[in-house]
Amino acid sequence: MRPVVLCFSGLDPSGGAGLQADIETIAAFGAHAAIVCTALTIQDSQQVYGFETVRAELLQAQAEKILADLPVKAIKCGMLGSIETIAVIERIAHTHPHIPLVLDPVLAANSGGGLTASDFIQQIHRLFVLATVITPNTVEAQRLSSFHLPHQEAELISDLTQQGANAILLKGGHESGLMIHNRLYQHGKLSQSSQWPRLAGEFHGSGCTLASAIAAGLAQGLSLGVAITRAEVWLHEALKNADKPHANGQSIPYRSAFLGR
Repeated sequence: MRPVVLCFSGLDPSGGAGLQADIETIAAFGAHAAIVCTALTIQDSQQVYGFETVRAELLQAQAEKILADLPVKAIKCGMLGSIETIAVIERIAHTHPHIPLVLDPVLAANSGGGLTASDFIQQIHRLFVLATVITPNTVEAQRLSSFHLPHQEAELISDLTQQGANAILLKGGHESGLMIHNRLYQHGKLSQSSQWPRLAGEFHGSGCTLASAIAAGLAQGLSLGVAITRAEVWLHEALKNADKPHANGQSIPYRSAFLGR
């Protein structure tokens, strides 16, 4: 069958982010998404109002059944929410070290609203050394480190690398300027960068979508650099064609328009 990406993410009722973003994106790249729901959230396309995590024992059991049944070629982690869920991912990654893992360290929604327990940031670094790549935006990267952008980028990357991150895709969507600048650091060194024209407005689920697209590429055997470039090109088109529920609110990427490409 198609290569499978096992996704650990939260359920966003609006369908803009989380598990629906994973499913639509991975299908668009010709892979299959298997889903473990880490949390139920109360949110719409504009804001997060609350969430409740799923029991770790249930997550572990679901993942083990999928890994025994389907040809999982990559794992993608989005919203984990609790340190108990971090421990589940840690056990699975240790048990299946040959499977690439894309870690999108979701801490909060773009519009605001926390998506983690209070002690989550102190524990998420346990997964860094197990991940093929972590994909923080600049806001998340600063919360995961003790340094600040843009003036301390070298120190920030060094800090995350020392925490165990082998590859860091630093996403520049939250920075100022007419262009969005993404950069990939591997083993502390800049190995790849890209620039994209900044589109008007805000987008709900763009980070989930990019991480899922990268995971699909890794599941299909692409190198990390190629998987990232292909994902970025595709994401830009999905954002250009995004749905806009409200005139001044966040837009939802139009992922299904590109199925089969």
